[in-house]
Amino acid sequence: MNTRIAFRWLPRPVVSPLRPHPTSILLQQIRHKSWFGLGGSKDEPKPADVTTPTNDVLADLSNTVARGDLAGNTLFEDDLTSEGLPTIDPLIRDPERHKWTWPKRADAREHRRRGRLTKKERILQTEKAHTAKSHFFKTSLKKLGPLARQIAGKNIDDAIVQMRFSVKKAAGDVLGHLNQARNEAVLKRAMDPKVTYIEQAWVGRGEYKTEMSHRAKGRMDQLRLPYTSLPTPVPTGGITVVLKEEATKHRIAAEKEAKALRKKPWVQLPSRPIYGQTQYYRW
Repeated sequence: MNTRIAFRWLPRPVVSPLRPHPTSILLQQIRHKSWFGLGGSKDEPKPADVTTPTNDVLADLSNTVARGDLAGNTLFEDDLTSEGLPTIDPLIRDPERHKWTWPKRADAREHRRRGRLTKKERILQTEKAHTAKSHFFKTSLKKLGPLARQIAGKNIDDAIVQMRFSVKKAAGDVLGHLNQARNEAVLKRAMDPKVTYIEQAWVGRGEYKTEMSHRAKGRMDQLRLPYTSLPTPVPTGGITVVLKEEATKHRIAAEKEAKALRKKPWVQLPSRPIYGQTQYYRW
């Protein structure tokens, strides 16, 4: 007898059937043969008639807790009113307000200073300053930058004269902005135009605007027109000037002179300690 045929007549092991999962049993009970109400037997149970543990728990909760109400074991049970709604205090304040750290830090800082002002606070109280921001200028950054560097450090009246006789096209817009900045400084800060000078002047790149250029044979090109603006996330102007009085210039000059006097004199061969001396040569 052939070996392959002999193996066919050997007794085979008996495999016990696997137990089905409870979920599969529930799905078998819910599954039916009806499609859109057609077919299927009348004796098969419907999905709504099948009772599961989840449906029993939901039924118990619906009987005990009403809609909009709170359970009996909730933390807000003491705050319920006669109508069944929690009471809300309109003036809610942190009960640990006395433990906040920033009032303590502010009091400690004032106590350490003993009422003395910092250098920045003293400058803001004794010196006047005004910052003026302009609108959008329809020009490029490279054309407006030289004008800003030209008026920086000059008296406000001298800067206006420079822009009045300038041959640059953007000088007209800068001239109008300087006149407005001078008027704002006089009205808002009570600054004297005779002693007011431009401490800083800077420009920034703004958003590009598009314009269509019509060409021959029905073709069109899209142009990108540059605009200058402030160097901020939200562009609001073309050029910015900071106006200050001559008192600020005198203070800065005095600080530079005092710093130069405090500096030690230069020595060609200063006497420094020598480290790492040995009996061996280092070259």
